[in-house]
Order: sequence, then C-alpha cells, then structure tokens
Amino acid sequence: MHCYFNLVSSHQTIIDNEGIAVADADEAHAFAREAVAEMVRDGVAEIAHWRGWKLEARDASGTALFTIGFDALLSAEVRGAEAQTAAEAMTDEDSTYAYDKAA
Repeated sequence: MHCYFNLVSSHQTIIDNEGIAVADADEAHAFAREAVAEMVRDGVAEIAHWRGWKLEARDASGTALFTIGFDALLSAEVRGAEAQTAAEAMTDEDSTYAYDKAA
C-alpha cells in the first residue's frame, strides 16, 4: 500500500505529495512513530514550534488511517532529557561523595 504522511495543525497543513510504500497499516504506524521521534531527537521538532501538530497518515484514496500527535512524544522527550540530566547529576554527586569518603 502507498501511504502519505501529512503534518497538520489547526492553522496549517503540510502535504506529503510523495508518500512511501509500506506493507500494511502497522508498518505505516511504526514508520510514522519513528519519523516523529527522530524529528524530536534531532531537534527538528522543537517544542515551542510543534505543540498541537499531528502527523496524519492517509492511504492512496485519501482515507485517514491514523494520526500521531507531536505533543505526547515531545513531552516524553522532555521527561527523558530531564531524567538523563538528573541521572548525570546524581552520578557526578555520587562520584564526588565516594571520593570524599575514600579520602
């Protein structure tokens, strides 16, 4: 099947005129989630600019298959970054503490 991935907000739609060939809707969904996650990881989908946007998948007839909101993934990315920062801070503090105790 051929699938198109449009970017949609309440004010604008960016149409995917090329699309990609996928085996089924499950493969399209996996591709869409990875594409959004990659945009978030690479900083393309900066939080302030992409709140409220969705990636909308449509088949060749124009039927909507599903949508994936950027908000949930952006929030998860922020939580992940905050957890990573906290873990790094704890590791630094733990190392200092262990060094101080050993000395």
